[in-house]
Amino acid sequence: MTNIIKMIQYISKIKKGEFICMKKGIVIASFGTTHEDALKKTIDVIENKIGEKYGFENFRRAFTSNKVRQKLKIKRNLIIFNQNEALQDLKNNGFEKIFTMSLHILNGIEYKKLSDKFGKISEPLLFNELDFKKIVENKEFNDAKGNDAIVFVGHGSEDASDESYEKLQNYYKKFGKENIFIGTIEGKITIEHILKKLKNTNFKKILLKPFLIVAGDHAKNDIMSDDENSWKTILEKNGYKVETELIGMGEYPFIQKMFFEKFEKIYE
Repeated sequence: MTNIIKMIQYISKIKKGEFICMKKGIVIASFGTTHEDALKKTIDVIENKIGEKYGFENFRRAFTSNKVRQKLKIKRNLIIFNQNEALQDLKNNGFEKIFTMSLHILNGIEYKKLSDKFGKISEPLLFNELDFKKIVENKEFNDAKGNDAIVFVGHGSEDASDESYEKLQNYYKKFGKENIFIGTIEGKITIEHILKKLKNTNFKKILLKPFLIVAGDHAKNDIMSDDENSWKTILEKNGYKVETELIGMGEYPFIQKMFFEKFEKIYE
């Protein structure tokens, strides 16, 4: 009975011209980074596009990584919301319906921190079959730049979503791109697995790229540095000539487009 009364009241308001317009807010949630140069090339770019389309006053930034937020607070006295805090801030400022735009790659630990208590959450980058196909088919992203092969290095996860990296590898094989390899820093596909695969080929010149939205700490240190434990150093010690490309995935227009299309599917 209560719902019927509410419907009658709503119809009455429409007839009187009293249209109800809910104030809609947006949380842009990513893993985050402490590297300002990398942030400006990726997260900032996406946020500016959201601001231009939906209004800069209508969105909030959120980092899901507690470690990243703590480092920013200690080193730069910079306070960044987690997603729940960003949701609540928008709610406190009169936003009734709040959508979260995820800038995560996988449906993993960080993505699963996101709450939908005030509105829907967009899908992570690798969610359905079409997503994998878009990654594999993009020419710019998969350009070896004259090298024999590409080795992409992702973060990896203890979550079941870590299987997405192997799934992506299988897509590359399916599309005949046998010179592209996917490894992880903290996942199941280690550098030892990649070295074993490379030994079964004649590839000598490797293009090393981060499979990360932001080319920050992991990309600069764990993947491309001259540190003895970095992927670059280990590959070189195993006889490979290594070229590095410090470009976060979030810098590619087609990746930005994928995130926007996912967000626009939930924004209503």
